Amino acid sequence: MTTFNYKFSKTAYIKGLQCVKQLYLYKYYYQLQDPLTAEIKEKFQGGHDFEDAYRSKFFPFAVDIEKIAKNRNAYPALTQKALQKQVADILEATFVFQEVLVMNDVLTRVNGIWEIQEIKNSKELNLTHIQDIALQYFVTKGVLQKDMIATIVLPDENEGYKLIDVTKEVKGLQQEIAGNIKHFKDVLDESFIPNIDISNHCEMPYKCSFWGYCH
Repeated sequence: MTTFNYKFSKTAYIKGLQCVKQLYLYKYYYQLQDPLTAEIKEKFQGGHDFEDAYRSKFFPFAVDIEKIAKNRNAYPALTQKALQKQVADILEATFVFQEVLVMNDVLTRVNGIWEIQEIKNSKELNLTHIQDIALQYFVTKGVLQKDMIATIVLPDENEGYKLIDVTKEVKGLQQEIAGNIKHFKDVLDESFIPNIDISNHCEMPYKCSFWGYCH
């Protein structure tokens, strides 16, 4: 079975932005996370349902890497095969660059230009959404070596969906992301859990998944 190596994923990166201790625990002590509450499970399910509905409506013939792969280790190779075949629409396109793993909700190509779409079941656009897709942009561009469009998809009461172009904001974060990746790798290379005091950041922008452990 072919495997691929990476230091951390997009999920871990977002956790690291909140707290490097959370990043370290997520990487090495995953089992210490708080159990998911019914409310959180319902929220996650709502997000999956929203994402599935959008992709089914607008990309019914896309290549879905998750569905055609026998296991997660095959995701990057299958993504490359789809790109070589010049597939226009790819779901869960998977890339590893500088040992960071990302999976695009939608990678679509229009008039020769690639566009990453990140689908969020959220009433409003927030900074975490932009940081999320900015990392995807960094990694995906690192592999494809091409500029792209970055779009956030949110629910809209009237139209069903609204697409927000955040390419300018995303490009403005690229240098910061490169620095964060280096810093996070250094943290993960340490042999001890970072000593971070409990503070307001434990609940911003989300309640830390290791709240019970730290408290």
